[in-house]
Amino acid sequence: MRFTMSSRRALMLSACLSLLAAPALAQDTSPPPEDEDESYDALIVTGARITQGGAQDVKHFRSIALDEFSDESLPQAASFTVEGLLSEHDLMLPSKRNCTQLFCVATHAKPSARAKGEHFVGIGFESGIDSEAFAAEPISLIAVVDRSGSMTGAPMTRVKEGLHAVIDRLGQGDRLGIVIYGTTSLVHQEVIEVAGNKHALHSAVEAIAIDGSTSMEAGMKLGFATAFAELDKSRGKTRMMLFTDENPNTGNTSAEGFMAQAIEGSRKGVGLTTIGVGAHFDGALATQVSSVRGGNLFFVPQEGSAKALIAEEFGNMVSEVAQDLVIAIDPADGVKVAAIYGVPGELIADAGNGTVTVTIGSAFLSNNGGGIFATLEGVPDGTALADISVAYTNAVSQKRESDTDRVALSEEGIPANLAKAELLVDQYVTTRAALAAYHERRDAKGAAALLEGLSERIAASDISGLDGEVELVAGLQAKATRLAGLGGRTLPSEVFGDWKVVRHKGVEDISRGDLIEINDSGEFITERTSGRDEGDAIWQEFAINERQLHIEGTGLVFNYRIRGDRLFLQNALDGMEIVMVREAG
Repeated sequence: MRFTMSSRRALMLSACLSLLAAPALAQDTSPPPEDEDESYDALIVTGARITQGGAQDVKHFRSIALDEFSDESLPQAASFTVEGLLSEHDLMLPSKRNCTQLFCVATHAKPSARAKGEHFVGIGFESGIDSEAFAAEPISLIAVVDRSGSMTGAPMTRVKEGLHAVIDRLGQGDRLGIVIYGTTSLVHQEVIEVAGNKHALHSAVEAIAIDGSTSMEAGMKLGFATAFAELDKSRGKTRMMLFTDENPNTGNTSAEGFMAQAIEGSRKGVGLTTIGVGAHFDGALATQVSSVRGGNLFFVPQEGSAKALIAEEFGNMVSEVAQDLVIAIDPADGVKVAAIYGVPGELIADAGNGTVTVTIGSAFLSNNGGGIFATLEGVPDGTALADISVAYTNAVSQKRESDTDRVALSEEGIPANLAKAELLVDQYVTTRAALAAYHERRDAKGAAALLEGLSERIAASDISGLDGEVELVAGLQAKATRLAGLGGRTLPSEVFGDWKVVRHKGVEDISRGDLIEINDSGEFITERTSGRDEGDAIWQEFAINERQLHIEGTGLVFNYRIRGDRLFLQNALDGMEIVMVREAG
């Protein structure tokens, strides 16, 4: 049983790829003037922080994990990415030298807090260009909007809220068009000047209506085609912004197909920003698509504000400063690379002779200094741990540039943000291990123990700025502890027996009339009685307590009740329901 969860860049880049160490970003996030004819600088930078592309947050994961109305299951790990987690924190490291070029490598190291003989290394960049002269160039933006049935209600409301905020944010020299897709795809609003046309653009947003299935492949193709046609008219950069819950169900639905479209678009000069919405957002697909060249990803949680996201992040969303970054870590004799964290898409390769390379599709302006981090094992012959080099394409000049640095233990103490980054990596690794224990081995008790240990380490660290992580880990630990009590299968006897499905909602691979056996061996067996799957049987295991039934391996928990000869399974958060009548026996 499956469950549906329902230039020409005039950019004077003083940006560095300061994933870790750069001056503060000063960004004008005030709304544009009411007079549409006046020019409006969308982004003014006096110092730039940069982060890698891909997922820029783990808001989707947090919203599921901490939803007080959600079921008692632990969330799946699909949208819990290390780059998203790190990007929510400002992890700048102290500058090591006077940088005189666009990007300079900046590295720091510390002894590992968890493994003897290991070192934790932070790899970032800083800039030598005066960023006070930097002003955002005009943009031609193609908004591509998913209007399929799964976007009904709150998801579409948030999309429209975000689009209205984008229109208000844009000004003189900017252009905007809207493509919509559902069962069919069409240009809903041709690309026009924003100045002087804001009323018409706002009206176009309000006119977007829901339309059936989700042909995301066709929608993206039309969006990119519209953007390519706009390239000659754009006064600056051209970018596509996709608003979706990432749940395609017609056409090519593979991640590889969407990634190929995004890479081709980037090569032709059009990057892709994805804005995820909806409780049923497919974080795994979105993360893959956004990890390629030109891509980044943001999410609007159910309790979040799309307007606030646009106000805070719009300039960063559309400001790509470097492409095709290749970072090489060449460890010293006696040292080897154990792990690397923060690489979108995990594009990591062994270059031979112990050297490991990582590839990052793009880097963007950011409010937080991001980072790539590694653990190195072994004892070096001297003081140096590794040589680090980076090669990248300057997004302004399109020239290939490079820099190098040698990483060694700091002589001036451990930078506070390096220790913070190490703890965040610990959080990522331990949380993923706990989720695997629960979902893959059905070991809720083991998951709870892992999370308890993590909670203790965070509390003992005395590192500031981790209140959100304390809340997240505590919430996951509480759920895992409760779920550990489901393992005994002390079933109310009235649940046992043979049942016939009389009604269902939000559930795939089940039909009215199907037979379900729930037995005291903890088996939940569905026999298909109609359609092309007639005669098939689906075997699953379950756990139960006095009020909830968990179909193991699905990550979902149903509240249940028996009324007369009927059994009701309901998940209020997702609107799922199975109603069964007891078979005469």
